[in-house]
Amino acid sequence: MLSSTNIKIIQYRKFAYILSAVIMVAGGINIAINRGLKMGIDFAGGNMIQVELQDKTVEIGEVRDVLISTGYGNNVQKIEDPGKNVYILKTLALERDNDKVIANIKKALTVKYGEDDVIFERTDLVGPRISKNLLRTSYIVGIVAIALILMYTTFRFRFRFGIAAILALIHDVLIVMSFLSFFGKEMDTFILAAILTIIGYSLNDTIVVFDRVRENLKSSKAYGEYAQTINRSINQSLSRTVITSVTTLLVLLSLYIFGGNTIRNFAFALIVGVLVGTYSSMFVASALIVDWNNWKPEKIKKS
Repeated sequence: MLSSTNIKIIQYRKFAYILSAVIMVAGGINIAINRGLKMGIDFAGGNMIQVELQDKTVEIGEVRDVLISTGYGNNVQKIEDPGKNVYILKTLALERDNDKVIANIKKALTVKYGEDDVIFERTDLVGPRISKNLLRTSYIVGIVAIALILMYTTFRFRFRFGIAAILALIHDVLIVMSFLSFFGKEMDTFILAAILTIIGYSLNDTIVVFDRVRENLKSSKAYGEYAQTINRSINQSLSRTVITSVTTLLVLLSLYIFGGNTIRNFAFALIVGVLVGTYSSMFVASALIVDWNNWKPEKIKKS
């Protein structure tokens, strides 16, 4: 379908750098203004209440309205169970007295639906210690992943390819986090899983392009026309990249539209990640190795 294209992608790399920089700077400013990303209960700590309502006609929107009326947020999820009407209410640790928070929510639910029609099945407290451990684990996983990626890409290709791939991955994560801040999405374990998935997807896309680059750089003439060789490699991989991205996006859009509130933010992060990952493999990772090559002295360009 796109096997014979000759789009001058590398020529637009400076525009791509500017576009990416603008989004990341805007995202950073927005995060700074809001004093960080909006953290969910998994990272900020808080309370989780699982409640069963005997009235099967009650909808999730009504339960969410009750939680909003207490002033403790709007995070309500419904457990899909044909025989029950069960909801999980999550609140951030806005007060030191968590017992008071739970008591206020229970009171609001019993006033709304009646004491006999509300069954509180479970109440959990996510404390600061658990939250800090989650954050620490996230950082460790990220650092280990970056180290392994650098080792793999350096072994399979060259060191410059590894650095370019890592910078592209960091770029992708920062862009996704910027969009999360723009749309006020809550950072939780679902979003963390989405970011780790995005890293894998983006790396795979970049490796496909780099593999084609390696094949095309086997001749000395290709080194003399480095930018043109990289651009040709991107165009040769374009059909596979577009087809993969479009089919993935169709699935993610279905999840976002029909998946419900539980995984909507997860699907949103993945949609942004797939778009950014596809863009970065062509306009960022490949462009970086071209600029790296241009900066190096002629006599060591082939090293």
